Amino acid sequence: MAIEKPLSDFLSNFQKDVKQLQKKIKQETDHLVSKAKTAANKDSIKAKRQEVEHLVEQKLKKLEPTINRFVHELNVTAKKAGLDLTDLEKKVRSNLATARGRLGKTTAKGKKVGTKAKKAAPKKAASKRPAASRKGDAGAASEA
Repeated sequence: MAIEKPLSDFLSNFQKDVKQLQKKIKQETDHLVSKAKTAANKDSIKAKRQEVEHLVEQKLKKLEPTINRFVHELNVTAKKAGLDLTDLEKKVRSNLATARGRLGKTTAKGKKVGTKAKKAAPKKAASKRPAASRKGDAGAASEA
C-alpha cells in the first residue's frame, strides 16, 4: 500500500508530462509543416532542401531543452517512486539484444527446416505413386 501512492503519483505526473510534451511537439510540427509548404513553392530544389534543413535544425534546437527537461523530470519523479530508469533502460536494452539474437537464430533455423520439408515432400509423393500403380497392376493381372 505504501508503494502504491508514490507509484500512482509517478504515473499521474508522467501522464501530465507526456501530454505537455505531445502538445508542444504537435505545435512545433504544425509550424514546421507550414514553413516547409512555403519552402516547397520556391523554384530551386537546392534552395528548398537547404531551407527545410535549416527549419528542421531550428525546431530541433528549440525542442531539445523541452525534451531534456521532460527526461529530467521523469527521472526525478521515478526516483521518488523508487524506480531507477537508467538501470531499467539498461535491462531493457540487454533483453532486446538477446531477443533479437534469438529471433535471428530461430528465423535462420526456420528457413533451413522449410527447405528440408520441401525436398522431402516430393519423395513421399513419388513413393505413393508406384504403390497406386501396383494396385492397378495387381487388378490387371487378376483380370488376365
